[in-house]
Amino acid sequence: MKFVCTFLILILSSIALIGGSKLNSTEFKQSIPELGQYISIKDHPKAKGVNMKLRVPIGWQVSEGDRPNVVKKFVKEGNTFMILIKDNVTFFSRKEVKELLKDDTFLNEFVQGLGSSLKSPQLIDHSVVTIDNYPTLSVKVMGRVERSGFVFPVIMKYWVVFYEDKIVTLQTAGLGNLNFKQLELLYSSITNSVIFPEQYN
Repeated sequence: MKFVCTFLILILSSIALIGGSKLNSTEFKQSIPELGQYISIKDHPKAKGVNMKLRVPIGWQVSEGDRPNVVKKFVKEGNTFMILIKDNVTFFSRKEVKELLKDDTFLNEFVQGLGSSLKSPQLIDHSVVTIDNYPTLSVKVMGRVERSGFVFPVIMKYWVVFYEDKIVTLQTAGLGNLNFKQLELLYSSITNSVIFPEQYN
């Protein structure tokens, strides 16, 4: 168990902020943008065999990830929703993952690993949820990030989906609690649209 915990923490601690996220949410104060069509990452060279689709907010640009494990990014005015996929240490059934997420030691170490890229990280909340039948860890943390000598506060939210022998991470980030809250419902809506089609074949 300790090996599994350590390996998974190393995987997730390597996830960094991709690009600078600056929240300028004026357009979202009146209403949450609607979601548009589904896009699929099936057969994407960075998807590592994961077949997943999800909906993109209307008016947001879909771009390729600029680092090895970032599959896609949804971007608008500096706001970013990212899809990251890494190999897990081995195959885990959904039942095994559910049991693993009941282990407080594993859960605490894993959550701490998610905030390791931040200075003075503080856990806001975490919970075990389900995304299209797959056990998922939802984590929100806050802290500070340094870029080229500038230090600024950031809030990050992750949905970590344990998908067979892969870890699918949906990652968002924003500057300041108020601005992040204005987009958090949108990010949750995108996440709620996720489908893993192969389980229905």
